[in-house]
Amino acid sequence: MIHVMEKSSGKVLGIQVDGKLVHADYEKFVPMLEKIIEEHGKARCYMELVNYHGFTPRAMWDDLKFDIKHCLQIERCAIVGCKTSHKWMTKLGGLLFVKADMKYFDVSETDDAWTWINEGQSASCCCGGGDSASTA
Repeated sequence: MIHVMEKSSGKVLGIQVDGKLVHADYEKFVPMLEKIIEEHGKARCYMELVNYHGFTPRAMWDDLKFDIKHCLQIERCAIVGCKTSHKWMTKLGGLLFVKADMKYFDVSETDDAWTWINEGQSASCCCGGGDSASTA
């Protein structure tokens, strides 16, 4: 399940991933990212992983399709987590998103992650945001 974070603004979409990603999650946040790309040319993504347990096969397919289509349009991606596997996931993502600056942050560094993901962009909101209570 995903929650769109209130701090989402400009070309940054912040999402909190809780549990396992499913197809419905991609149906929710992919259009938001595509709207940001349409309006700004590039997007930045902040992903906070909470009790993350991977994704279903259908969600993995959704992820692969998005990655192939938009690999040159993701400018930065901050992955916030607390496991070694999250750190490796960030490194592997960097192989596909060759133009993106991908960085892993420990869960204790969320403020640093938000500062980094927002560096050099204006704070205008474009994606409708949402609040941290929004669900898929």
